[in-house]
This record gives sequence, C-alpha cells and structure tokens, in this order.
Amino acid sequence: MGSGSSSLPPPPSTLPLIIEEFFIVVYEDPLVKKVRTPKKIADYLDGKEPAKVYLRAADCGPRLWTVEVLFDGQGRMYLDKGWEKFAIAHGVDGFVHFKYEGDDVLTVKVFDGTMCRSRKFRLNTPELPPRAELPPVLTGTSGLANFAAVTQCSSKKRNKAPVDEIEEEFEQTRPSKLTARQQSSQRQKTPAVRGKNIHVSMKNMQYPEYKEIHDLNPYLTPRNNRVTDKRFHNKTQEEIFYEVYVPFKKGVALQHAIDTGKMAASRYFAEAYAMCGEFGLYPIMELTKDYDVGLIHQFYATVHFDSDEAKTFRWMSHDKLLESNLAKFGSALGYPRLPGVDENGWRCHDSSFSQPREVLEPLYIKGWGIPGKSADLLPTWDIMLRVYRETIGPKGGNLDELHLYEVDLMANSFAKKGTGEKLDVMDYIYNEMWSCVMEKKLPSFAPYIMKLIEDTWIDSCQTSLIHSIPLNITMHDVKVLRTKRHNSPIEDVPPMDEKPPSWASKLARRMRQIFCLTAAVNHRQYQQHAEAKKSRVRQKSIMRALAVEVSPPGSEENITPEAEWVSQHGVPLPPDGLEIESPPHTPPYPGAPSDLPPGWANADPWGV
Repeated sequence: MGSGSSSLPPPPSTLPLIIEEFFIVVYEDPLVKKVRTPKKIADYLDGKEPAKVYLRAADCGPRLWTVEVLFDGQGRMYLDKGWEKFAIAHGVDGFVHFKYEGDDVLTVKVFDGTMCRSRKFRLNTPELPPRAELPPVLTGTSGLANFAAVTQCSSKKRNKAPVDEIEEEFEQTRPSKLTARQQSSQRQKTPAVRGKNIHVSMKNMQYPEYKEIHDLNPYLTPRNNRVTDKRFHNKTQEEIFYEVYVPFKKGVALQHAIDTGKMAASRYFAEAYAMCGEFGLYPIMELTKDYDVGLIHQFYATVHFDSDEAKTFRWMSHDKLLESNLAKFGSALGYPRLPGVDENGWRCHDSSFSQPREVLEPLYIKGWGIPGKSADLLPTWDIMLRVYRETIGPKGGNLDELHLYEVDLMANSFAKKGTGEKLDVMDYIYNEMWSCVMEKKLPSFAPYIMKLIEDTWIDSCQTSLIHSIPLNITMHDVKVLRTKRHNSPIEDVPPMDEKPPSWASKLARRMRQIFCLTAAVNHRQYQQHAEAKKSRVRQKSIMRALAVEVSPPGSEENITPEAEWVSQHGVPLPPDGLEIESPPHTPPYPGAPSDLPPGWANADPWGV
C-alpha cells in the first residue's frame, strides 16, 4: 500500500450540529450506487442542503472518502456518488452507523447481519476519484479559513506492483494564504456543485419576487425553530435584515425635529410657518424621539402590512411579535384618525403614478430654476421643502432632485394653500413606509417608528422598552432652519413653454461663431489677393525702370471689389434671411471693413 499521509480537516461545515448520530439498514445488495438517509435528516436540512460529506471509517486511520449528497426534490436525501466505493472498501453488509464529527465529517461503523461490529477493509478498493473530482480550494470564515487544497501525492514506481494494492493516495495540505484577487478568481472558476441550491441575495432579488415574499403573511404559521436568532420569525426575515438593511452605511434617513419658535419669530418664515399650521404639521415638526437603528432595521425586515381597512401591520421587536394599525400609529404621533376616508385631509398617493415635474413651474423664482430641481425655489416653497424633508418626506439620496410623490406633495401643497384643508400626514407616512419595504430603500421615519414600538411594547408587555432590552440610542436632535439668500427674479422672461430649448441657444451661439469665422477668413483671403496684385504692379514698375522687358499688362491693374470676389472665391456666407442678434460692435483692427457680421469682435472661434 502507498506511503502514509497526513489529513487536515475538510472544508467549512454546512451540516448542523444538532443531529449527531443515525444509522442506515441496507436490506438489498450492499453495493448499490446510492443509499437513502432517514427522512428526519432530509427534513431538517431543507433549505441548507450540503453538496457533499466526507466519510471516515472508525479505527481505519484518517483517510476521508468524498461522497456527494443528492436531494430528489421530494423530501428524500441520498448518499450518491462515492458511496459505492466506500461500501466495497469496508464490506458494508447490513447496518451502518453514522456519527457527525463536525466540518461535514461522518465517522462510520459497519455492523453485519448478526449485529456485530465488522472491521473489514479490502485492499482491492477501486480507484479513488480523479484529482478533478476532489474538493477544490475553499476559503471561508466559519472557523476554518483557506482550507482543503487537495493534492495528489506522487507514488514511487515499483516493479511488478501487486494487483491488490492501491498505487496512489491523496492527502489534504494547507495552502499558502490567498490574496483577495486569487480568492475571487478561485470562486469564479469553481464549478456548480451538484445538490447545492443557488442562493439569490435579497439585495439582488428582483421586485416581483421580493414583493411576493412580503405579500405572504409569515405570522400565520408557527415560528421556525431552525432560526437561532430569536429576533426573526423565519429565515427569510433574517436574510433580509443582514443582506438589505445592515449594509446601509447611513443606517437610516437622517431627520430632525424643527424649532417652531424660531420660525414664528422670523418674518422670513412667516408665510411658510402659517402654511405649516394650515396643513396640520406642527405636531410632527415638534415631536422628538431618540431611536435604536437596530430596532428600526428589524422593523423593516420583519414588518407585514395587512390589506384590511384598518391597515394593520405586524413586526418583530427584539424577540416579541407586536401588532398595531394606522389609527394607533397616528395617535402615537399626535394625529388621531377620523372614521371617514376623506375627513383626515388631502392625500398624495391616491394615484398609481406621480405627477410630472412640470407642475412645479409656479414654485420657482421667475427666470430661475428647472422643474424637478430643489434649487431656485421661491423662498416660501424652499422652506416647505426643507420642512417636509425633515418630517414626512426624508431622503437619504440625491437632495438636488424632487422624485416621485415628493412632486405631488409640493404640487398639492401649492394647490391647497389657503383652502384650510389639512394634509393627511399618516396616510403619507404609511405609504412611504410601504415603499421603503418593497423597494429596499434606506429606512425612514426612525423617530416615529421608535415611538410606535415603545407604545406598543408597553401595551403588550406592561413594561417600558428601555427597561426590557439594551438599546443603542441615536439622538433625534432639534434643528433651527437657517435663513437663505435667494436669486432675484428676472423680468420679461417668456413663459416656460415659449422658451427655446437649451440646445437651440447653444446651436445659435455655435453658428454665430462659425459665421463670424467665415467672414474673417474671407476678408483676409481677399486682402492677400489684393496685396498680390499690388505687388505685381510694383514689380513691373521696377523692371521698366531698369529697362527690362516686361510682359503686357494683365488683370493686376484691376482689383475686384471685395464683395464680388468673396461671392466668387470665398466661403459661402449664411443666407440673408438668417438673423442673429448681437450687441453693437467696433472694427476688430484698423482697416477692417465695416460690413463684418455683428458680434465678430466678440466671437471666439475656438470656444464653446
């Protein structure tokens, strides 16, 4: 038999540590290609199926046998490819006892039909799997990093080696530490493993599949006991928590309470402050509540919105299942709900689509601003946008743009100003919460959700939240809105729909530069033409004075007028009907013709 070899632990574990021992009874031919494991093990491994296990016969040394695991999709698990070779080598005939040792290693004891321990080991074992079928180099963090590079030991050549002897053995050796690039390359080269489900990250899951998960109420079924983290009802919630919300660098969308006293004392905020009172925003502006980012992430990862009229929703806080509805949520924030649908104020989410940005045109300083941008709003509406973003419409992304129902919020505020109707604050918050969940946005409304959790916790557990669980508090500060300087309006600005598009002004400027350049080129070419004729006349005069024979007079005596010469030999000018306005000009240099195109002196032929 080949030279002895050392063995290192196999790749990182995928089997659980709860079920430690089981046995299989082989009723038929012991040399079958695959055997079925107990159904309890297949049920327990549902959703986290291993690709392969490593068998080690008890009292037969450290040698490992790689056996692939097969799941047939009907709740049955089999030891597949590799089992037949193990059975032949160890004389499996009757009962086989398995004990889980960790790291996907199963120690095997074989008993014969008399229930006695069998320690057979046949040297005429079939060939081991080729090198390509052995476990590839794996890297991980589950206790054993950068493990299981499998190499084949070279065996010495022997003369007339016995038939019943294994010519080669395989051993596992610890590789040198791989760089990040090598690890990435290794993962790309690793082929798909049989029997292993492909996991799609919740962060990368498409909207229809992700929404379908949230449409199902997980709390209609008992809690999944396989989830070791008591903060979650099932494995899906745990994956959403760690894959969607924990990676957010900002944690939650930053919000502040607003110092309404400073607003009331300033003439700059007078109109906006009155509008906030008209829309009923004072309670939400003045509410302050410190919060725990972890609890907010857990809320968004576990919340389920019911489709009932009361708008009930359930979620997990720490290890408790809590339940509330929109009316209780509104009472916690100072907005008790009225029974009628339309009695709570005007709403923005009644339509399935938000309004176009062009509806915001009246909100901008005259002659400034682009609809949909946050810059150059009229002072009152600039203040209202800042109030909304600190309260019911927080943003964690691009603050220079107005997106989706933020457009409706500003447009409806403009339309409802002076009517005395209040804004349905809770309806807006509820719909934006739903959007955060379904579209995997940065969690919003952290102070308000923390207030809801505390009130619901007291009603459910009869004790305060802060005395029940440890909290990592983030302060919800009060903000004083600053006074900003704004641009002055520009008079005599045509309406937005009559303004030429931006590309038209750029094109006109470019064409003006080209036309001015063309006129300058034509003028200088004509100057060279005229100077050439004058030089020819001088040369002939000098030759006659020296009594040198001179050719008969030619065209040099007659210099063609510039306009005629340009029309025949110069670059064509724009048509007469094309008018380009530009300020009065002066000749760019002494002797320049006075009929150059307007703006020639100010033109930069090479500018943009």
